[in-house]
Amino acid sequence: SSVATAVMIKPTAGRALALKALVAIEEQGAYANRILNSLFAEGKPEAQEKSLATELVFGTLRHLNLIDFLLNRLLTKELSGLPAAIRGVLRLSLYQLRFTSHPAYAVVNEAVALIKHGKYGGLARLVNAVLRNYLRQQQAMEETLPAFADDSLAHLVIVHSHPRWLVERWVDRFGAETIHQLVSANNLPAPLSVRTNTLLISREKLLAAFADAGIEAIPPETVPEALRLRSGRELTNLPLWDAGYFYLQDEASMLVAHLLAPEPGEVIADLCAAPGGKTTHLAQLMENTGQIFALDQYSHKTSLIAENARRLQIGIIQPITADAREWCPEQPVDGILLDAPCTGTGVLRRRPDIRWRRQPADLRELVSLQETLLNQAALMLKPGGRLVYSTCSLETEENEQQIHNFLAAHPNFRVEIPQDFAAHFNGQRL
Repeated sequence: SSVATAVMIKPTAGRALALKALVAIEEQGAYANRILNSLFAEGKPEAQEKSLATELVFGTLRHLNLIDFLLNRLLTKELSGLPAAIRGVLRLSLYQLRFTSHPAYAVVNEAVALIKHGKYGGLARLVNAVLRNYLRQQQAMEETLPAFADDSLAHLVIVHSHPRWLVERWVDRFGAETIHQLVSANNLPAPLSVRTNTLLISREKLLAAFADAGIEAIPPETVPEALRLRSGRELTNLPLWDAGYFYLQDEASMLVAHLLAPEPGEVIADLCAAPGGKTTHLAQLMENTGQIFALDQYSHKTSLIAENARRLQIGIIQPITADAREWCPEQPVDGILLDAPCTGTGVLRRRPDIRWRRQPADLRELVSLQETLLNQAALMLKPGGRLVYSTCSLETEENEQQIHNFLAAHPNFRVEIPQDFAAHFNGQRL
């Protein structure tokens, strides 16, 4: 005779971490990248589990409207009426079933295991039924999605998972066809680039060192310090990282320091500096000679600036914990970078949680803050000094209109693009 023993599957660490992160994002307003980093620091999962958790969280957030649309058709009551943990399991599981190659049986079994190991074990049968019903009805459910040709707004909002208020703004400004391309691009995985710390190593030598470490990279034409990665492993575990040879940074972000074009020996103020990516790039262009005041109003953020400066072996940065609306240097400075707080609508590809976090009221508040910061920055400059104002927003009020208003209020300023920047960077595609 034989004895059969039923064993409850234990969920993988990656899926359990993803669920914790999604619940924290929904219930506590946590930022996706920060809560994941916190969970990783606490639990110290294997690299493979960290990668899985990151994929599940960012993928689920990227396609949240579509996932919720499908789930509400599978449930007999509204998804919003379920506990956050159940919503999280259903969402991350449906993301896997529709958008990944993870085996369907494993996804369903893991989802049930996640619930059975939590305080809502009695709802495991519900989770199992919903996911299995989706697998049976998948083709028919796809046909219920709004088509672009029939209802372009609903298609952009639901199928491409962007908030309606933002899509309506963009369509009014750019047209539905252009926004169709934009929201499609926002849902693609974001590229990964690093900035070579040319104070310590050349781009060519860093490229060779990456190749020796099994990391495939290319030197793009966009920025002379940039490397665009095509493959590899967790970069912050590399000895190259500890040695300060590179900094993780988008190529578009790297353009900002080149636009300010600081010279060795100058005095520069970076008014919204944390965590220090642009600040350390400015120092690099200054050949680590001169002085940079790097401001943030929170001490834990100025600590990040100091930590990055130490790792990159930069000595000219002075982190200052202060509100840039009230701070002023003892003497006027040569250049100012104001990388202002903004809605972030230009980085939804890399930060998908922003699209669900932002509301129209945020835009009004941020425009007012940006105006105050610009007016204060104008008081700090030497005659002939340069002020670079940058955002990662697509909104006119934060960009073109903000600059127009500033110039109208400050007739002693004019817009000028440095010749070297125009010669090298104009027409470059990121």
